[in-house]
Amino acid sequence: MNIMHSDGVHLRFSRLRKIGALRAGILLAAAGVALWPKGPRPEPARTIAPAAETPQTIIARIPQLPADTDAGAALERASAQVLASPKSAAAWIRIGESLTQAQRTARSVAYFDHAETAYRQALELDPRSVEAMTGLAWVYGGRHRFAWSIEWAKRALAIDAQHHPAHGILGDAALELGDYDAAFEHYQAMMDLRPDLSSWSRGAHLLWITGHKREGIALMERAIRSGAPFAENTAWCRVRLATMLLHDGALVPAVQAIEPALKSAPNDSEVLLAAGRIAAAHGDFASARKYFERMLERGENHDALVALGDLCSVESDPAGAEAYFLRVEALHTANRATGVHDHTSMAKFYADHDRRLDEALKLAAEHADTPNVLEADVLAWVCFKAGDLPRAIATMKKTLSQNTPDPELHFHAGMIAAAAGDHPAAERHLQTALAMNPRFHPLHATVARETLDRLNAERHSTALIAR
Repeated sequence: MNIMHSDGVHLRFSRLRKIGALRAGILLAAAGVALWPKGPRPEPARTIAPAAETPQTIIARIPQLPADTDAGAALERASAQVLASPKSAAAWIRIGESLTQAQRTARSVAYFDHAETAYRQALELDPRSVEAMTGLAWVYGGRHRFAWSIEWAKRALAIDAQHHPAHGILGDAALELGDYDAAFEHYQAMMDLRPDLSSWSRGAHLLWITGHKREGIALMERAIRSGAPFAENTAWCRVRLATMLLHDGALVPAVQAIEPALKSAPNDSEVLLAAGRIAAAHGDFASARKYFERMLERGENHDALVALGDLCSVESDPAGAEAYFLRVEALHTANRATGVHDHTSMAKFYADHDRRLDEALKLAAEHADTPNVLEADVLAWVCFKAGDLPRAIATMKKTLSQNTPDPELHFHAGMIAAAAGDHPAAERHLQTALAMNPRFHPLHATVARETLDRLNAERHSTALIAR
């Protein structure tokens, strides 16, 4: 299986994959057998808006971005086009596309609703619009309604098999569902059709998830060099590259990767989060705190609040940490009320901080059968903290199945193995985590070292007794 560059060079995977299973899947697809989990069909086309609503009122409801940003300027231009040609499906698609970029820039779920309205307006005017179908696939994917996302992308490809964004959406859904072979197939198809930042960055992230660290980093660097119409998209790639380097303990290269993003997208929450984590890994907690606090200037943010609470814990300020953690829980309550899907991150927060473990188990158990390694990691960690060691061990096997180069996964595996009495495995995983990045987490890295020291002391003590 390959991930292809535009110059025809292929990155070949050293790890054997289930090619026979893939071929069988292709044959099943040709025979019309569904390869995806059964789920609800897409919502039937509905009335776009109340009769009294006009294009002017639809546009007026959209939260605007600063006009001096690329995304804000694009949204402004697209809004003007719709108002000038409200019967043009292409104009509504441009609004949808600009709202897609607005969501990526502002990280606001509110834009999903506005984008759906725009894409459905386009479908009303042109029922065979593959761009509108793919837009709806993106909307449902962002809401974690993957069955509907897959269905809309398939509808687009049924009309135009060369529509590369639909392959990207199908790859995204497969990635989230943990079907990594299908994700490779769709991302490869996307790269074959359109080798650019969008397809290369997707392939790079998938390569990293599945244990191909060097190839993933190389392809992400190529994506960055290719550039993008929106600075925010290149910044997103720099965040992913910096994160890969951070996990690998390459702190100076991580700084070099994120610095251009801090200049081009200084208020982007993902950029600030990566910069804060890199600063914390360097031991520069003051700078890390500033980055996380800047994230909160635009509203409550789960990752920033958790990070600030952890810094308070490191600095022996339990009251300060608790204040931030209470805000995390309040944000989760607000998210549930508005339909924001934060269950996995919240389950991990509870487990990391030994809070409300019964609730953590309920949240993580939503992905009880997931082959997604990151979701499996959270479930294993929650089960371990909740005292269900057999389930934690079984789930951790899924987590480690792809050799994902994330030190925190090995930290979790080491702690679970230590609790199970498998000290050789515990030492191996904890050593791996610390070898990847000795400061992979402001709190957990210390726990890893202390546990490793304890296991080593116990082993030496047992050896002395045996003599």
